[in-house]
Amino acid sequence: MSRLFFVAAMIIGLAFFGCGEQADEAGNGDVADTGEDSSEGADDARSDVIDEGDAEDQGIAAISGLDTPEMAVGQWIEYSADDMLETLTISVVGTETNQGTECYWVQISVPDFVGQLLIDPEGIETAMEGYEQQFGTFVADPAAYIRENMSDTGGMADMFSNKENMDMALEFIKAIRMIKFEQQGMIMAIDLVGVPEFLEEMMDDPAFKDQFQQGFAQGFNAEGGQDNLNAIISELDDLQFSMTETGVDVAGNRVQGIEFALKHPEGEAEAVITSELPLIPLAYAKVSDDTETHFIEVIGYGFSGAEDLLPGEPAQTIPAMMFLQGMMSQMGDMDGGQARGMN
Repeated sequence: MSRLFFVAAMIIGLAFFGCGEQADEAGNGDVADTGEDSSEGADDARSDVIDEGDAEDQGIAAISGLDTPEMAVGQWIEYSADDMLETLTISVVGTETNQGTECYWVQISVPDFVGQLLIDPEGIETAMEGYEQQFGTFVADPAAYIRENMSDTGGMADMFSNKENMDMALEFIKAIRMIKFEQQGMIMAIDLVGVPEFLEEMMDDPAFKDQFQQGFAQGFNAEGGQDNLNAIISELDDLQFSMTETGVDVAGNRVQGIEFALKHPEGEAEAVITSELPLIPLAYAKVSDDTETHFIEVIGYGFSGAEDLLPGEPAQTIPAMMFLQGMMSQMGDMDGGQARGMN
């Protein structure tokens, strides 16, 4: 089922980046801390398949309409996968002004780890615009998108390292201002000031792109990536893609969204995204064949009540640039030593 997993992962990954934030919450019912919808009489489920002939015109418009509510303190969403007892919770637990911008502390927690990211919401929205457009292009004609960008390892490497995608990644990094975590009972923080500028200069170096592409190709092929790509390309005609407006039950509430699905003789995959969830638009995703099924789903969400698991000021804040400069210095020393050894 590896080929199906490969394409499904691509669809689900694009779904995560297919939605930005909207300026208001018009049309979204309030959800209490328990995740129960306070609005009554939810609309009946719709199941309207978007006509293939209109896909190119409707693709981007349909996706851009699925904007998650504006980020606010208290929002939370919890995911579970398969029969695992551990869950993943993403929440907004506070605000802080950073470099003149009001940012939000977004918390990511699993049973044995808690971390927080200080996020510039406008920066995230800007970063997501590019991914949203890319997702719209993909859903308009998935087979053509795969053939154009993923026919071989070189094409995959170029897709991730071209200027457009590098700029999108850089915008995303710029939106993350600080990282906070717990270490040996103390709250620590890493300040990312200066990191985007450092990375931008590095990405502009043609040598970096060459090294990135070579490293990507080596790692991808080591895992049988090219063989999987060849199999996908050869079987594209057997893959049936669809984009359907639908209603689904999420944590006890009926929400409206869009289902992206693919069917293949070996199995099928589907992912549902919706504008009615906070923070992450992914409501449900499943990949299955005759022998096994794997899924991820929302088991709870709300627009208030998130708990800050790392309260208080950090005991120490470390500049990330200190690590990067030290790493670059060490790499320079190693290159110099190798050069001297060759003389």
